[in-house]
Order: sequence, then structure tokens, then C-alpha cells
Amino acid sequence: MCRVSPALPAPALPFPLLLCLYAAAQMLRPLPQKEDLSNRELLAVLARTLPDLIHSAPRLVLLMLGMAVVQGLMPALTILLGKWTVDGVGAALAGREANLTLLAAAWAGTALLTQVTGVGAQVLQGYAADHFTVQTMGRLMNKMGELPGLDVLEDPRFHDDIEILQMGAPRRPLNLVSTLLYLIRSVISAVSVSATLLSIGWWVPLVVVAGMLPALLKQMEFYKLGWSIFIQRTQDSREVNYLQRVAMRHEYAKEVRLYGLLPYLQSQYLSRTLTYQQTMRGVRNKQLLGILPYQALSLLVTAGLFVYVVNRAQHGTYTAGSVVLVITALAGLRDELRSISEYLSTGTEHLNWFAKFHRFLDATPGVTLAPDPRPLPRELSLTLQDVSFGYRGQSPVIEHLSLTIPEGQTVAIVGENGAGKTTLVKLLLRFYDPSEGRILIGGAGEQTDLRDLDVNAWRRQVAAVFQDFARFEWTLRDNVTLGQPEDAAKLSHAVEASGLGAALNHVDGGLDARIGQAFGGVDLSGGQWQKLATARALYREARVLILDEPTAALDPRSEKEVFDAFAALSQGRTTLLITHRLGSVLMADRVLVMKRGRLIEDGTHTELLTRGGEYAELWELQASQYAESPVSA
Repeated sequence: MCRVSPALPAPALPFPLLLCLYAAAQMLRPLPQKEDLSNRELLAVLARTLPDLIHSAPRLVLLMLGMAVVQGLMPALTILLGKWTVDGVGAALAGREANLTLLAAAWAGTALLTQVTGVGAQVLQGYAADHFTVQTMGRLMNKMGELPGLDVLEDPRFHDDIEILQMGAPRRPLNLVSTLLYLIRSVISAVSVSATLLSIGWWVPLVVVAGMLPALLKQMEFYKLGWSIFIQRTQDSREVNYLQRVAMRHEYAKEVRLYGLLPYLQSQYLSRTLTYQQTMRGVRNKQLLGILPYQALSLLVTAGLFVYVVNRAQHGTYTAGSVVLVITALAGLRDELRSISEYLSTGTEHLNWFAKFHRFLDATPGVTLAPDPRPLPRELSLTLQDVSFGYRGQSPVIEHLSLTIPEGQTVAIVGENGAGKTTLVKLLLRFYDPSEGRILIGGAGEQTDLRDLDVNAWRRQVAAVFQDFARFEWTLRDNVTLGQPEDAAKLSHAVEASGLGAALNHVDGGLDARIGQAFGGVDLSGGQWQKLATARALYREARVLILDEPTAALDPRSEKEVFDAFAALSQGRTTLLITHRLGSVLMADRVLVMKRGRLIEDGTHTELLTRGGEYAELWELQASQYAESPVSA
């Protein structure tokens, strides 16, 4: 990160070399607390990151680099012009010749060039920000597209990273490039300013660096320590932000007010925030006490040098301009070294972000695409052979499940909460792969392991209404078609069959109405949202239909309308109905009863009632809730 400019005169080389050696030594020094990444690892991250960013906007980066070089030379030129001007004024007062007009013009030109390059750099950074943001977000979205399953997204190890990546993508790439350019500018400035001190003596830069750098490197350690604490407390930060959202967002407002949650939320927010502030206060106190001796050393060295130069000037060894040069050069060099320390520390923070960015890009999904996918079988029967599955670090949710669902059959899957019903759906959609066993697609003689099929081709044959369906704040039309080409007849059928058509009678704009409050759209009730999710499934021409509690938010009349539509839609399709409302299983050809991840009963509604097992017990329990209660006279 430190480079010696060959354009500088040879006597200036000791200082930049010393600066680079100090920086290199700092990179190899252990920090007082564990960092997220070591400095060598951060350099590896930098080596991977820079080519990608430069490639996205090479001309802009080159122009910004040129401006950084020019800006880095300006402080030294300004210092020299100050010395020459003071000496020129002294010469003019003594009756000697001095071209003060030329010096004034040179000073004005230097000031103008500094202003122009400063404004130009800001404009270029704005242009570069667009390129960097688009590229970075594009790569994140590409990675999302490369994750066919949910295992990476639902992995707790990536929860914090995904939030950090989402927040940092619009600014971290530009910040990193800008920080590196500012670092180069400051290094060039420090080198050129140190060269002006060589006019006082070859040893002067060495003494100044020896006095200033320890304090600045100490400051850098605390910057890095601050990033480490931020990383370690990310979950706490997320929890504090969550408390804020619960207190402020409309979707929580009813419960917050009904149950008087605001005092609790405020106390939790304050206690967690105060804990974090106490931690940071300890860091700041340690920083202040730890850096004071080094700052005292820096002050002692610079004050001693100033006294030395003034004393020599009194004896005629140095001119008044030399005294001015030392004063301005010491101040400038101190500022530039401080800037170098800050930019190295800030760059560390940005590189830690890119380390998480690369870790996410390099994440290996548990669900992988078949390198040479086989075509879909003509028949889409489903067969599970001794399938077991458990989420990462948890006990099995499904154990030794074997069953066959012929194409065209309507199957209801019932059972208590946690029985593995929704997990079974995730396996059939290949959001996860079984830990043991196989899922086969196809009829007898042409069965293919689901892992060997083109996962996208398979999913195009499936329509689903999930229990936790997505609520896209788009138009109603876009919420139904979900990016598919619009077919007016299909759209009209989906809207009417799902019961959504009745809701549209009360919505201005009909299908073109924007829904959701985030963008000023209309708000839908829970039942209306569920009808909308149902319309999505009806719109898709799929051979397999999965209904995961599709009517949980509907009233009995709407529920009957939707199930009538499903009954018609399921003709000729394989339909899996997951429900707790056992009255809806009457549309099913077959009922599967699951308990603790195992299939315990399999048969028709009538057969299972006759057996008097788990299903019969659940049926009687729900039926009793609808029995008419005795009415007292």
C-alpha cells in the first residue's frame, strides 16, 4: 500500500522507505484483541477486491488516481512557495531583487488546482459510486440466483452477514476505492512534504517520523479494535434495531398499543444501548490513556526541532523562510501521517466488509445444481424412499419416510404442529436435499432422482400456496402474474376462482392498484392477501399443486369458495393439501397422517375413521368443536 515515487529526488528516499517499513511492521503486529481477520488476510481480500472494482469503471478509477497524485503534491508545493515568498519579501526589504508577482501567481495557481482537483474528485466519485453499487448488488443478486435451496439463507451464520451486506453494498465499494486513493494521496503528500524538510538536514525527516508515528500507529490499533467490537456485537445491534422497528412500524402497532408494550420496548432498548455504550466508553477511555504517552513524545520531538531551527535562524544559519517551512511542514506532515493512519484503519473496516462479501459469494450451498440434468419424466408421480432430514445442528424433522403419490392424486397431509409437514414440502420443492434416502420423480420404469433433474424445470411444474407467502408491494396484477407473460383469460379465471375478484370491487384501480403502505398503496386484509396468494397458484399452469394451509386466514364462506376452486383445479393434477382443518380433507383421495416426522397412517378419510387411530381422534376433537351446544330454556 506504500509506494515510493521515482520522480522524487534521491535524498527523499529514506523517509518513504521508513514509512513503508513502519506500515509493514504495523501489519505484522498483533492487536490487543482478536480481529475479525488478520492483516495478511485483509491484504488478500484487497488483492481480490481491487481488480473487480477497477474493472467496473477503469477510466474513472484512473482519473481519480491522477487527481490523487496531483493533490498529494500540492501541500509540498504550497510549503515551498510559502518559504520562497517569505524569503523573497525579506530580500525585497533588504533591497535585493525578488519576483514576488510570479510567486503570488504560482500560489494562486496552486490553490486553484487544489480546488479544481478536489471538486473533480468528488464528481468522479459520484460517477464511480453508480458503477460500483450496480456491480456489487449485481453480484449479490447473481449469488442469490445460484442458491437453488434455502440452506444458506436460513443458516444462522449468514443472518448477520446478509444484513451487513445489504446495508453496505451501496457505499462500501466506493468507500474502499476512495479510501485507497486518499491513502495514496496522503502517502505522496507525506513523502513530498518530508522532502522539503531535507533543506534543513537529512536527519530531520527521520527524527520527525520517529516522534510522530508511534502515536499514530497506536491510534490505528484502536480504530481496528472498534471494528472488531462492532463485528462481535452485530447480533446485539440487530436486536436493538428490531426493538426500534417493533416500536415504530405499523404492522406491530395494534399489539404494541393493546398490550402496552412501549414501556417494555423502551426499557429493553435503553438497557441494551447503555450496555453497548458502556463497552465503547471503556474502549475510548483506554484509547485516551494509552495514546497520551505517545502524543507527549510526538510533541517533544516537534517542539525540540522547532526550538533548534529558531535558534539556528538567530545565528544566521537558516532564513526566516526556513522557519516558516519547518512550522508548516511539521503541521502538514503530522496531518498527513494521521490521515494515513485513519485511512489504513478505515480501509480495514471496508475490507472486513468485503471479506464477508466474498464469504457469501463463496458459500457452498447444500443444494447443488446437477451438472448434466436429466429431462423431466413424462409422468410426475412422487416417490420417497426412506427419506430422513434434519436442519443444521438439529435433530431429524423427518425420519425414514417412504411413500408414493401417483400423478393426478389429491393427497391431504395432516398432523400436529412440528410433525414435519412443511418440511416435506421444502424437500419436494428441493429447497433442501434429504440427509438420507431419495426422492424420485416419474412412473414405474422412468423414475429419476430429484437431485438429477433441472431444478428450475421441475419447479415450473409446481404451483404452491405457502403458509408464510410473500407479500409483494406491487400492483395486484404483478402480484398474480409474478413475472410471467400475462394471459387475460388465465388472469381472469385466477382472480375469480380465488375469490379475489370480490375484493377488487372495493379497490380503486382494480388489478392495477398498488398494494402495501410502503409506497402509498392500498392495504389488504389477511384474508385478501391469502386470496391473492391463491390466485398466484391458480394462474400458473402446473402439474403439481401444493397447498400449505391455504385458507388459514379465510372465513368459512370464503374457505368453501376457495376449496371448491381447488377441487376443480386439482382434476388431473397431483395435489398436496397440508391443513389443520380436517373438514377440507374430504376433497382428498387419500389422507396421510404424520407425527414427529414419521408417517403413522395412510388411507382414505373413511378408512382412517374406521381404524379409530390418530386421525379419528383428531377428527372427533375438531367435530366436537362444531357440535351445537345445549341451549338452556
